[in-house]
Amino acid sequence: MSDKYGNDRDPYLYPELNVMRNRLGIRQAERLAQAAYEFTALRAATLSLGPLLRGLPHLCAIHHHLYQDIFDWAGDIREMDIYQGDTRFCHFAYIEKEGNALMQDLEEEGYLVGLEKADFINRLSHYYCEINVLHPFRIGNGIVQRIFFEQLAIHAGYQLDWRGIDPEEWAQANQSGAMGDLSALNTIFSKVVSEARETE
Repeated sequence: MSDKYGNDRDPYLYPELNVMRNRLGIRQAERLAQAAYEFTALRAATLSLGPLLRGLPHLCAIHHHLYQDIFDWAGDIREMDIYQGDTRFCHFAYIEKEGNALMQDLEEEGYLVGLEKADFINRLSHYYCEINVLHPFRIGNGIVQRIFFEQLAIHAGYQLDWRGIDPEEWAQANQSGAMGDLSALNTIFSKVVSEARETE
């Protein structure tokens, strides 16, 4: 992995360990994963809906809110390149520029407010895929992205329900999207997206 620290050093890990440096002093990967799950679940429950006008700073704010108890760098854009399978995510030096341009496009589309369901799904797939390829954080991108788009959907009059989504199908759909084919993401989002019900 290349980064500003050199090709063989991951500054986010403890030396000689494949464990993220953390505020809790945990040095076992499984224990850290469990702690992160528990802390982020608690923090997610206290997260406000957020503004309609959202951008890269809002994405960072969600990450900071969720991970503030665990990582000193919560909410900070990553400073190294990362990969997942065959997918190479955005080069870290370009994240801010590309992320701001992407969010500007989203703003110009009115944050997808007022779209019919089919059009909303189509544009949601596009932006979800683009932000996934951006992958602005060292870890935690998945949950942050889901919350970001759940909030966006609510503002647009829709809701997202991720239950029943097969993890392997989801991973493959995102990989296909990164290669320019959004059809699998569209299919999944057609199951995930529904019109928000008015509360009585």
